[in-house]
Order: sequence, then C-alpha cells, then structure tokens
Amino acid sequence: MNETKGKQIPPGVEIRYTEPGDAKYLKEWLMDPSVKNWFPMADEVEVDDAVIRWVAFYRFKCSLTITKDGVPCGIATLYLQPYRKLAHQCEFGIIVGAEYRNQGIGTYLMSSIMHLAKEKFKIELLHLQVYAENPAMNLYRRFGFKDFGRQQGWIKDDSRFVGRVFMERYL
Repeated sequence: MNETKGKQIPPGVEIRYTEPGDAKYLKEWLMDPSVKNWFPMADEVEVDDAVIRWVAFYRFKCSLTITKDGVPCGIATLYLQPYRKLAHQCEFGIIVGAEYRNQGIGTYLMSSIMHLAKEKFKIELLHLQVYAENPAMNLYRRFGFKDFGRQQGWIKDDSRFVGRVFMERYL
C-alpha cells in the first residue's frame, strides 16, 4: 500500500471531488439489494431522488468520490449547513460499493471526508444517522464516533420497525 499523510492507501486508489457523472454509480450501489437494507429508499423512484440530492453537493466541492483503477467505488458527502449559527457542524453520508468493501477503501474515504470537513470547511462537529443494525457502525466507532441518541421506530419495512442511531464526533 502507498502511504499519504500517514494514511494507508490501497493500490490504484485515488480521491477526487464528486462529479455529476458519479450519480450512475451511486444509483447502482443504492439499488443493490444488500445495500438497500441500510438506506430508507423503498424503490427506484426514491433512489433516483436520493441520488439527485446526494450528488448535487458536488457544486460546493464537499463531496468526494474514491476510485480504484479509475472506477468510482465510493462516495462521501458533507451536507453543509446554510446558516452561520449551524455552519460549525454538519451531517455526512458515505457509501462504498459492495465489491470494494473490506479493502481499506471505506477507511481512506472516511479519513478524507473528515480531513475535508475540518480543513476546508472548518467543521467542528460531524454527525450521522445509521440503521441500528448496520455493520458500518464499527467503522464509525473506529473513527471515534459516539452514539448520542436512538429512535426505535424510524423505518417501517413491511410490518417490521427498524431503529436508527445518531452518532457524532468532534474534529
């Protein structure tokens, strides 16, 4: 692995700002049945809406796409706040394509989005919300995110309720 600023970078992996063309990859990942379980969108129409909202942040250069051998394999986006009194904090979203997991790509993407948040946007507090059963919580905890709240009946999937966990980390 290559090393940049003390971080391990998997071979062939690069980070760049998200571009509108990355939307097709995001849609593909969100439509994957194994991934759909961890996001609230129920069908293709809702996924299309989420993709538009997520990728639209490319205009502010607050969304990063990670590529492996030139192919997008993950996206992380800071959902910047438009009001000065809230600008010190923001929520973020992250996704890595199923075939690229457990290769250090998510770790490098997390490091990169946190660096962007702190250095470029002067974010002091990052937070996220995640399905209560999502294994990605292990990644977030490894990066120092702590639970600060729960909602038990967030998603109603058929007749089953799934909760969410709110997590945060000061930068």
